[in-house]
Amino acid sequence: MSALFDATRALLAQEGLAPRKRLGQNFLVDAGIVERMLACAEVSAEDAVLEIGPGLGALTDVLATRARQLYLVEYDRGFCGVLRRKFADSTHVEVIEGDAVRLDLAGSVREPRVKVVASLPYNAAVSILFRLVDARRTFPEATVMLQREVADRLVASAGTRAYGAPSVLFQLYARPRSRFRVPSAAFYPRPQVVSEVLRFEFAEEPSFPVDDPGALVAIVRAAFGQRRKMLHNTLQTIGMRDATPELWRDVLETAGIDGSVRGETLEVEAFVTLANAAAACFGTGAVGASPKEARRRTSHARTPGG
Repeated sequence: MSALFDATRALLAQEGLAPRKRLGQNFLVDAGIVERMLACAEVSAEDAVLEIGPGLGALTDVLATRARQLYLVEYDRGFCGVLRRKFADSTHVEVIEGDAVRLDLAGSVREPRVKVVASLPYNAAVSILFRLVDARRTFPEATVMLQREVADRLVASAGTRAYGAPSVLFQLYARPRSRFRVPSAAFYPRPQVVSEVLRFEFAEEPSFPVDDPGALVAIVRAAFGQRRKMLHNTLQTIGMRDATPELWRDVLETAGIDGSVRGETLEVEAFVTLANAAAACFGTGAVGASPKEARRRTSHARTPGG
């Protein structure tokens, strides 16, 4: 066992704490992986860094020696107490108690641009990543530890088994830069899965212009909600009262997409093209809106070619 493993076990016993499976708490106890992850993140003395889910501080201990400013967002109150005591004399380290899925992350930091370095809790990783996408102007890049299956979904290509709604919506803004695998032995307690470290850069603007983000989300979710069905059929599950099958056929024709294909075969650009065509047909904000709002918007919109 490593020195970091022994230190983690000892600190948990000393503080009367234990990992909580419900919160996806698995502590990194391999110093080599810590160093490799920080090398991947390229943290310098000029950087402000946000770490999400620091736990007992395996990454934090090294980050605190390299970053100019370090923000720690931790959900577990017991771990927050440990971190505050550990870094009581480090004026550049700030502990923020809160849920990263709900917290205003951009509002929690003072700098205009902050790097993210984090071993994310497995059960909240995707939700946290999409919060970072929303706040990408403040957090232009992230180096994160994820479950391997989640990492595969985020970078999956169209037509592959891993390709899904998170793939499309994440790849619209995220550019993967590097990745490496991390075995379960690098954690305490050992998870039943293999992990990966991924480094992403986030673009302020999407890869392709999106006229109606709500329409894009609704169409992508419908396409993958019943991924074995033809695209034309899945679009009709969105629940727009006035969206007849004929109108959806017009939208597909305008987008230049064959409605008999499955949604899982469409590239990100094709989904954007389809969403933009739907917005032009039904009105911006109509697709995915409540039936009442959708009716109002549809009544003022022109059909493609109409």
